[in-house]
Amino acid sequence: MLDTGGCELLVAASDPITFASGHLGRDLLAVNENDLITMGARPRWLLATVLLPEGVDAQTSQQILDGLVDAASVHDVALVGGHTEITPSVDRPLAIGCLLGTVPRDGVLCTSGAGIGDAIILAGSLAIEGTAILASEYSSALAARGIDPEVVAAAARLRDQPGISIRRSAEILLEDRSSVHALHDPTEGGLATALYELAEAAQVGLSIDLAAVDIRAESAVVCNALGLDPLGLLASGALIATMDPTSVRGALNRLSEQGIPAACIGHVVCQISGQTMKSDGKVRPIPRFARDELARFIESL
Repeated sequence: MLDTGGCELLVAASDPITFASGHLGRDLLAVNENDLITMGARPRWLLATVLLPEGVDAQTSQQILDGLVDAASVHDVALVGGHTEITPSVDRPLAIGCLLGTVPRDGVLCTSGAGIGDAIILAGSLAIEGTAILASEYSSALAARGIDPEVVAAAARLRDQPGISIRRSAEILLEDRSSVHALHDPTEGGLATALYELAEAAQVGLSIDLAAVDIRAESAVVCNALGLDPLGLLASGALIATMDPTSVRGALNRLSEQGIPAACIGHVVCQISGQTMKSDGKVRPIPRFARDELARFIESL
């Protein structure tokens, strides 16, 4: 976050897309936009570096660049520069984005803003991105475990629908901006890691009800087949919000009206209570993951 002396602050984010994606431009904008939105910022200017493998055809290159332009246009973001290169260092298209945005001085949201007594809202389904990558990149492993090809195909489509952008969820929650105290998007390490990050930033404890967390059937099937825990799986597309408990009903109703699954999954408690999760009538610590479950699976191959 940069202070340029005006009435707004300049906010920057940088993230790559490293897995194959049929919509590289859309996904690149989404992962960078998610970071800005959780700070309350408006995304405005995108720079993109696109690295292409040797032998890439002109049609593929043009589709990637057109996708970047289209995604930026849809989200009212200006594509202001970047770099394109063919290099033997990659075996598939890879893109790195740098997204700039602005936020009013009095409108900055921080992960550390969560306060004791806040309700914790989860908007969107869990582990969408990780599930889609596993189904797209490792369909043979799922087939070897007897998973129906139609289920695998449906899991792969999750990256397209509902997708990995949290923009709409955040916009809906921020319609009542004063009630929202913190936003955080679970990415690498999944929901469990994101909850720990939130708790550590705000120096609070968390009490989570696992039964309230929405895990799509496709994610459950893929994770069960591969022996993975969806709580630790790459989760772009989900959004955590902590907010005034009196505003929860209205927020959930607004999200539901837009077809976005959402629920109150717990509350912020005092730090000494720790970060706990209720499951099957038992209370235990929220699990910790040394690395994302996707990375663990890849390393096991």
